[in-house]
Amino acid sequence: MKNLNKHNQYMSLALTLALKGAGKVSPNPMVGAVVVKNGKVIATGYHPYFGGPHAEAVALSKAGKNARGAALYITLEPCCHLDKKTPPCVPTILKYGIKDLYIAMKDPNPRVNGKGLKILQQNGINCKTGILEEQSRELNKYYIKWITQKMPYVTLKWAMSLDGKIATASGDSKWITSTNSRALVHQARAEMDAILVGINTVIKDNPYLTSHGKGKNPVRVIIDPQLRIPLSSNVLKSDKNNPIKTIIFYVNTNPEIIKDKLEYITSKHRKCECYCINYKNNQYLKHIMKYLAKIGISSVLIEGGGTTHSLALEQGIADEVMAFISPKIIGGRNAITPVEGTGIDRVSKALNITNWHTQHIGEDLLITGTVGKKQARNI
Repeated sequence: MKNLNKHNQYMSLALTLALKGAGKVSPNPMVGAVVVKNGKVIATGYHPYFGGPHAEAVALSKAGKNARGAALYITLEPCCHLDKKTPPCVPTILKYGIKDLYIAMKDPNPRVNGKGLKILQQNGINCKTGILEEQSRELNKYYIKWITQKMPYVTLKWAMSLDGKIATASGDSKWITSTNSRALVHQARAEMDAILVGINTVIKDNPYLTSHGKGKNPVRVIIDPQLRIPLSSNVLKSDKNNPIKTIIFYVNTNPEIIKDKLEYITSKHRKCECYCINYKNNQYLKHIMKYLAKIGISSVLIEGGGTTHSLALEQGIADEVMAFISPKIIGGRNAITPVEGTGIDRVSKALNITNWHTQHIGEDLLITGTVGKKQARNI
């Protein structure tokens, strides 16, 4: 039991190191590594940014000759393929003479998925997997979905009053929750690849959809069927020193009417792209997600209004919810709710949220949880 606790301790350190890559390595996974010899940590490393050195390479380089005969703890199976920006890590581990290798989880990437482990074992390295595997899978849930399903991990976020309203009947929603809650949302944006809203949110709130200095800015994704976006919208603005990409999805129903506007947006705003999609297909959100995955976006935060949330749940693309509850009561039959749709006729058909957690954020309550696999009908 003592040895097992030691293994957990070293792997826990590796997981903590891996977190330093949050918001910087996507669509790569976050990975941490710890080199241990004679019961002491002699070197550590983590994957710092996309295209940068891998955690194993960093830690082993620090350990140098002392790595020979040592144990290496890593949060993800070492890579063995060449189809990437950096050299594979399996040869590096062999080069430094590691004796024991402890891995939290196998890499779900089909190019790896046990292949790296097999090569290391064939070369005499003692390998053990499954140490804090659950924590490792949670750490890289964005990467796992993106690499196995070719879809981004989608989180639905909203802020609502105690009686379940996200805005008044007039559409006013500033500010339902506290400054502390908004700061946490800005941090979440910095750790996501993209943020998605509907055109109604853009028109009503005119948001910037940035991280507000909490880290990198996510790609801004706007669903705007009729291309109604005002040319003065903040989502079309970008920092010259730190350009922000914006993608607008629209329907080509009136090509002559929107032609000039399309040309203006894409020529005036160099980081803005517009794509035409078929809205007649009620699975269009799913198609948008597939496109985003293709361009390397592994995580999406949907901050749209109730209609966008409803569509995400109905089309089965949502993985997680992030609901902030403020101790305010708005009231009113026509006040806006987090999920605006036709609703369900029986509680038994309700969508279940599992693995949920609660947390106090200032005066607000944050509830997070995983969206159940069984989707509700007619949401």
